[in-house]
Amino acid sequence: MTDGEILLALGERDLEIMRAERALDELPEKTAILKLRHRIAEIERAREQADAYCRKADSLVSRAQDEAASVQDKAASEQEKVLSGQVTNPKELQNLTREIAALERRRDALEHEALGLMEKAEAGRGQLAKVDAALAEGRSKEAALIERFKERGGQLQHETDRLRAERDALGKRLPADVLARYEAARASKHGIGVGRLANGVCSACRTQLPADRTQSLAQGPEIAECPNCRRVLVVGAEST
Repeated sequence: MTDGEILLALGERDLEIMRAERALDELPEKTAILKLRHRIAEIERAREQADAYCRKADSLVSRAQDEAASVQDKAASEQEKVLSGQVTNPKELQNLTREIAALERRRDALEHEALGLMEKAEAGRGQLAKVDAALAEGRSKEAALIERFKERGGQLQHETDRLRAERDALGKRLPADVLARYEAARASKHGIGVGRLANGVCSACRTQLPADRTQSLAQGPEIAECPNCRRVLVVGAEST
């Protein structure tokens, strides 16, 4: 193979690598995984909120129950004073009786509040269970999608690795200056660094060159430069 033929083969390998990488990037499984991960992140945030709600509700229930128990103990202590006969003053007994009644009302209110809070806590735990189930389902789907992506993506990656190995082998067969010209053109021209001149047309930019320019190129070296796109141009025998 001539240097020009090697260049064209190298350009073709680079195009194939670009197609394979684009196919890998556009796999439906990859898009689905990214979308599902966004949804999982939303569910995780919802779980944090539900868990915080449950912990707060449990804390409020415990506080209400503790306060109710404290009020009950105080009411029982005051009741013992009344029953013990230690207090004989009618007015003091009346005050104690009123205080005991107030304490019992407070206890009843706290117990009622605790029951309401317990219902809210239970509802919160039910919601948390639903969120956990949704999270588990999402992660299960993610794992399945990842396996499918690995299977399909692995095939494309294997093909890309094969093409890269071929590309490296072709590059080593070119003179350093020619390879450098190609790499520079490729870097500045969206990955396409070489074209063939055939029937007066550059295959890279699809431009019809003037007849006199085509003739001049045909009479020159095999490796030239397209006057239009400035890519490396391989001039073959069919160029005329």
